[in-house]
Amino acid sequence: MKKTLLLLLTLWTIDASAQDSLKADIDPTLTFGAYADGYYSWYSNGDDVAQQQHDCIGAYHNNFGLNIAQVTGAYTSDRVRGVATFHFGDIPAITWANNYRFIQEANAGVRLAERLWLDVGFFKTHVGTESFLPKDNLMSIISLGTFYGPFYQSGARLSYDTKNDWHFEAHAINGYNLHIDNNEFKTFGLLVSKKWSDKVYTSYSGMAGQENVGLLDDGYLVYQNVYTNLTFKKVDVQLGVDIAFANEWKRNLDWLPEPLVAGLATVKYHVNNEFAIGLRGEIFSDEQSINSRRINPVVATDGSSRAALTSRANGGMTIYGGTISLEYKPSEKGFFRIESRMLYDPNSPLANYPEGFSSREAGVNPMLTGRTQVMATVGVYFDKTFNFAR
Repeated sequence: MKKTLLLLLTLWTIDASAQDSLKADIDPTLTFGAYADGYYSWYSNGDDVAQQQHDCIGAYHNNFGLNIAQVTGAYTSDRVRGVATFHFGDIPAITWANNYRFIQEANAGVRLAERLWLDVGFFKTHVGTESFLPKDNLMSIISLGTFYGPFYQSGARLSYDTKNDWHFEAHAINGYNLHIDNNEFKTFGLLVSKKWSDKVYTSYSGMAGQENVGLLDDGYLVYQNVYTNLTFKKVDVQLGVDIAFANEWKRNLDWLPEPLVAGLATVKYHVNNEFAIGLRGEIFSDEQSINSRRINPVVATDGSSRAALTSRANGGMTIYGGTISLEYKPSEKGFFRIESRMLYDPNSPLANYPEGFSSREAGVNPMLTGRTQVMATVGVYFDKTFNFAR
């Protein structure tokens, strides 16, 4: 009898300890974070301090600037959660819509069942290989596929995590890179990812809907991405590809014959805990101007300069690029990088700028055949989590 009572008491103690541990795991938390990223950038084809085409990271020639400064607050409990991030700098100024330019994300969620959450509001895009934030990437300069892809979205997200590291998301959003819908149709998206091990992670994401983007006039757009991250002791590898198909039914063009294709391959070698070197090759091909437009430098008859958008007939482009990155990371919360990227557009209609063209007056400097960018950037970030007893 005494042995039985002792066994029951032991089991009760273990169970109570497990309950206390579980309870501690779901105590509400409040997290604050901040991130700042400054740069100096130089372009081989730059003539004035002006925004350069195809870039939002180190986007201004011969200029010290701020890629981004942001603050984040996030609350999480076992039943509800929410996050809000406010940001400033070149990235939101160039890529975000005016109405909500300072809001990177702001959404609130409720848990519908174990591991199943519904969140509604403004989100960072669920599609793409790279993040638009330099701190989250292997290098700071983002690829053309990332720059011309979506940055943000508004809508509802249903997410579910399994116990064996699968992650699923279903999205209903206002549209491609939109806060406010510009037609009566919604766009739907999907994300499926899997962490196979500490070394291998893969993800598929996509969206489909009737959109106004690029030269599409309420055309159907199907945008997909797949990528994998490989992490070894001293080497990180990232491989990704975007493919988009479009149908411009209002102009009787049926499905456009050439899809958008954007791909990248990045390798980063860690010399030691502080120093690393990275290499990336990329291609961006959008010959039908599905979500990009070629711009040409123009000097008007009155002598003023402007950047002119081209028509579909000669508006598409295929660009090749290569980037090298040197990184010094003295802390897990910061880095210093020196990077250089070369871009080449073999089909550019112009090889030289017209006489008298001023990129400062035009507001943007078209790339033409090719260019080299050199950028130095410093990023610092932190977050602090506070736990609250229930």
